Amino acid sequence: MITQEGDCLQYLIDYKDGKIKDGLAIGCDLDEYIRFKPNQLNIILGHDNVGKTYWINWYFLTLALKHGLKFCIWSGENKKATILRDLLQMYYGIKFKDLTYQQITTGTTILEQQFKFVSNKELYKPNDLLKLFKESECNVALIDPFTGLDRQMDFQSNYNFLNTCRDFCNKYGVTIYINTHPNSESGRSGNVYQEGEYKGHLKAPMKDHIEGGKAFSNRCDDLFVIHRLVKHESMKYVTWVNVEKVKDMDTGGKHTALNDPIMFDFNSGLGFTVNGVDPLKSVRPKPQALLQTRIIETDGLMSTSEKLKQLNNK
Repeated sequence: MITQEGDCLQYLIDYKDGKIKDGLAIGCDLDEYIRFKPNQLNIILGHDNVGKTYWINWYFLTLALKHGLKFCIWSGENKKATILRDLLQMYYGIKFKDLTYQQITTGTTILEQQFKFVSNKELYKPNDLLKLFKESECNVALIDPFTGLDRQMDFQSNYNFLNTCRDFCNKYGVTIYINTHPNSESGRSGNVYQEGEYKGHLKAPMKDHIEGGKAFSNRCDDLFVIHRLVKHESMKYVTWVNVEKVKDMDTGGKHTALNDPIMFDFNSGLGFTVNGVDPLKSVRPKPQALLQTRIIETDGLMSTSEKLKQLNNK
């Protein structure tokens, strides 16, 4: 199909007039480097056990509470109940064991209106998973990890998979995040710090270390690396984020400098803080609202944004 003449004119005029909006922010230093934008294909890279899924779910929660976005998550390596447990802690800013039964029930009802989960008890082909994403009517989808899908893993198959995801984003305006791991080389002794305070600890992978080759960095819009020094006595509680690719910097975002990642403090599991700023603090339910909230019947459930608005107006 040939596009119509003049169909981009309004965009060009708006761009000249400075009317093109930046991507969505969450209210911390991360906003300088990463902005959420619709209709994108984004890649997350990181070694195993550094907390990639945990970090991205925190980021999703901030977007859900601040902007009303809806998510559909397929996580082949994490249970839905575990993800919800972590989200509830962050949502309330309270240790899960200290939550009341009412808070757990109410919070789960609220979160499940904006977070849908694809069962990981089945093995999905890419097209089957994308179909479920479409049926969920989500704004954002997570494939975690891409190696858990029922598909060929050779170089050409990777391009076919990414092209299919890209086509889905273009057709339906959904942003897809794909969790990936690095190749074996990135985990060998040649990729550890040789000196300094981090001597002996594994370095963050580079984008070219991604398992499956450069197809992923070539075809994505944004790519960021999540890392953690899991055996360091104090730094094991700090998550690093390196931004390695931002396709459209005009709408926000940029690369992090060499050896200068954004640092996220674990904050006892109550939601990351960045340079002392907790992006969730302003959107958590107020204590008085928690006491007055009641569970409503399923057929009368409001949207998450409406429910949160009601809570904040109490």
